[in-house]
Amino acid sequence: MTHRSILEDRSTAVSMEDAYRVIEALGPMPADALAAMVDYGLSDDEIGRYYNLPHELIRTLKDYWRIDGGF
Repeated sequence: MTHRSILEDRSTAVSMEDAYRVIEALGPMPADALAAMVDYGLSDDEIGRYYNLPHELIRTLKDYWRIDGGF
């Protein structure tokens, strides 16, 4: 997993609005929170439902932070 800020790197496919939604939903350490959910074995759909975020955004974040696993 790579610790990159979604607010600093504007080359990402995540909009500023989505970045704020992610931080609001996943907290101050969103990459770690997402990695934990993946480690628990949850799918992108399940993680998206839990955090009320689109599963496509979850997939984008996993790719961005290079979080392996999940379905």
